[in-house]
Amino acid sequence: MATPRRATINVTRILTVALATGILAAGASAVTASSPASAHTPEVSATCSTLTVALSNYSDDDDPNTITVSIDSETVEEARFGATFDATYPLGDTTAAHDYLVTIDAPGGDYDREFAGSSVPCEAEVATDASAALAVTPATCDTSGTLVLGESRNASWGEPTATTGPARYSVTATADEDHAFADGTLTKTFTGAIEGRLDPAEAPCASLVVVPERPVPTVVVTDETAVDCGALTQTTTTTTTTTGWRLDETANVWVRTPAVVTTTSATLPVAATECPTVETPPTGSATPPAPSTPTGVTSREVPVEALASTGSDAGAVAPIGAALLFAGVLLALGRRLAGARAAHRE
Repeated sequence: MATPRRATINVTRILTVALATGILAAGASAVTASSPASAHTPEVSATCSTLTVALSNYSDDDDPNTITVSIDSETVEEARFGATFDATYPLGDTTAAHDYLVTIDAPGGDYDREFAGSSVPCEAEVATDASAALAVTPATCDTSGTLVLGESRNASWGEPTATTGPARYSVTATADEDHAFADGTLTKTFTGAIEGRLDPAEAPCASLVVVPERPVPTVVVTDETAVDCGALTQTTTTTTTTTGWRLDETANVWVRTPAVVTTTSATLPVAATECPTVETPPTGSATPPAPSTPTGVTSREVPVEALASTGSDAGAVAPIGAALLFAGVLLALGRRLAGARAAHRE
């Protein structure tokens, strides 16, 4: 009776051990199957110049993985790979953005991946080799200062606000594309002052001007004398016309000024003997004409220097000349009257 029971116990143990072994095997299989899934690590990244693809921990079975890489819709890679894949692709023009597409095809389809994106353009490299310079020519006694735009390199000039003095100027130079000035700026503005023509009346211009000698002013004196025998007076009227000169500083020449006219008169008494005597004509004879009042007019040009050297003026000289002229007139009239009387006596 004891033998059948022992056999039953052995069978039970065998079944228990087999069941446990099956469970452990199933667990190990599950762990083995799940391990590659958790370890798949695809990485795709792009810079302004390259595209990088890095794949690791893929299954390396007889049925391999495949990858396709396209840049700007052009296939640059189509390959099979095992556990890993690592490659870098140039994008071309670094100043432009590029589209990319990376497709991963793994066995079973559970680990298929697709990566799509665009790169960011690189910043353009700028050369700091632009330059520009200008100069301002100084003003002279004859011309104003001027602005002179100098030679520019990898830059261009704008329009200046002024080029001739007197004025303040402002002008901007702009660097060409992909160029900059030494300090890294793209524009450079110049400002300053431009002088006007130097004052001809001040140094150093005044010392360069030789003023010609001033001409002598012209003075014309006219005397007019009239004798009033009724009042026994003699009146002399003196008219002085003076023409001077002024300097035209622009042309540096002397030009005439408008004439200045002054008039003076002087009245002196005269003796009765200086007036002619009119005799009564005989009856029946013709009445002789009444003697006219003696008058005299003289005109002379008097240099200013002559007047200055003698210390006299027209007002002082005129009465003396008038008296001499009047004496000459009286002498002529006296002779004529004497001749008339002698003729009448005969």
